[in-house]
Amino acid sequence: MPGPDLASIVTTAVTAPKLRLRTDVREPGWTFWELRTLNMHRVVGLLREDRPLSDAHALETSIRGAVSRHFKRSWWRGMGFGVVAQVATLPLKADDLKTLVDVRENSKGTLQWVVLVARATPRALGVHTWMETYLSPAYRGILQGLGAAGYQVSSATRNKDGLMKVLTGIADFEAALVSLGTRQQAFPEFHDDPQRKRADA
Repeated sequence: MPGPDLASIVTTAVTAPKLRLRTDVREPGWTFWELRTLNMHRVVGLLREDRPLSDAHALETSIRGAVSRHFKRSWWRGMGFGVVAQVATLPLKADDLKTLVDVRENSKGTLQWVVLVARATPRALGVHTWMETYLSPAYRGILQGLGAAGYQVSSATRNKDGLMKVLTGIADFEAALVSLGTRQQAFPEFHDDPQRKRADA
């Protein structure tokens, strides 16, 4: 079975998020699309890897090395990115790929999702971080494009780590209290009371 035209699939998937092809970036085996504004920086990369993958660490080193050479994270805005990697076979499982995907902002660039596409067999495996991101529609579009091309597609989610479970649990609890109208101020004695001010006047 001939492989899919991955560049066309990625180009279609990144149209809505408004990423543009970077024809000026020279990195062997890579094609990049980018959106950079005053407050947002997003990148999608397509890697065609001819060498056999030994493990997830080797893939992560290749990905982060190429991205860091061409795309710099600014202190006033984070950088999120996703990667499609075409490899000979799928030696890695979903649990292996989950170690690559970030669960919170990374100071060197946040890898939000990764998709492996096997040349030898019509299979693709994707892993996405636990939250919806600006590049999530591109991830889904790529998987849909691969499915339409006849590939067997699997997708998994990297769950929150312990810290993010605590932080999002607190935020969810506070949001629930607000929606119920029962949120109480912490340490009310340290807050100004307009009625008490009027009484004292």
